[in-house]
Amino acid sequence: MPRAAAHRAGGRLRVALVPRAALVLLAVVATAACTQQPAEPEPTAALPDGISASVLQSRQDVVDGRLVVQLDNGTGDELEFASFDVEAPGLEPGLHFDGPRTIADGRSVQYRVDVTPARCDGDAGPAEVTLEVTGVDGGTAVGTVRADDPYDTLPRLQNSGCLAGAVESVASFTLADRLRSTASGVDRRAFLDIAVQPTGAASGSVDLSEVLGTTLLSAEDGLNWSTTSAHVEASDDPSTISLPVRPARCDPHAGAEDKRGTILPLVVTTSEGWSGQYEVRASASLKEDLFAYFTERCGLPSN
Repeated sequence: MPRAAAHRAGGRLRVALVPRAALVLLAVVATAACTQQPAEPEPTAALPDGISASVLQSRQDVVDGRLVVQLDNGTGDELEFASFDVEAPGLEPGLHFDGPRTIADGRSVQYRVDVTPARCDGDAGPAEVTLEVTGVDGGTAVGTVRADDPYDTLPRLQNSGCLAGAVESVASFTLADRLRSTASGVDRRAFLDIAVQPTGAASGSVDLSEVLGTTLLSAEDGLNWSTTSAHVEASDDPSTISLPVRPARCDPHAGAEDKRGTILPLVVTTSEGWSGQYEVRASASLKEDLFAYFTERCGLPSN
């Protein structure tokens, strides 16, 4: 039924009929007008000029397995970003950093992301950084910038990851948990033993040409174990490589400030074509033995 609407005209009350459907329509329009929110501003098509990026690693980042992404703001405005993603052909996806973070104009800021596993079937780089920033003409901008790689970090990460995979498909190389030694005091002599355990795979080999000394440890007769060589097939029997070891230096700060001195680089080439330094790390108990040996043979006071 239509609803009656009353009004007066010339002192007389007149009634006009308004259809129910029209009333419903008017109510919907009124409600929409009250609840409608202003539209979000559309992101601009590209990032503003002046944003650049680069990738690198410090020595400690190498130990921690992290990649440094440096963002440079030369836009003339303070920028804020919520997160960014890095895509590199030689690394698996997942290089992600969560914000929010603010970068003042004219500043360069470094952020760290965990390194993902290596991809071994293509190029190592270049990397691209995708981010959304605010503060651009009062709005937001989304885009991608190509990252510089001034120290060839990405090729090194790909090579080390793929080299490690190729080596470990042939054999495991593991430092013994304890240091083997003779005599005592400054006359003490010690040996690092590396256990070689082939995987038993149908094919594959590793050629070891030498073991490099570190900031803490050297060969007994020189800097590196240059006469140490071995050819290991995946089908070989287990074996042991013994390295006569001495302190590389005897100043007290060498042990106290050490970060990588107990990581031995093995110079290897695999049958898959990857070559370089494959790192073998000391366990906690071997580190303890090595620092005690360092102190004793150098004649340093023990703490």
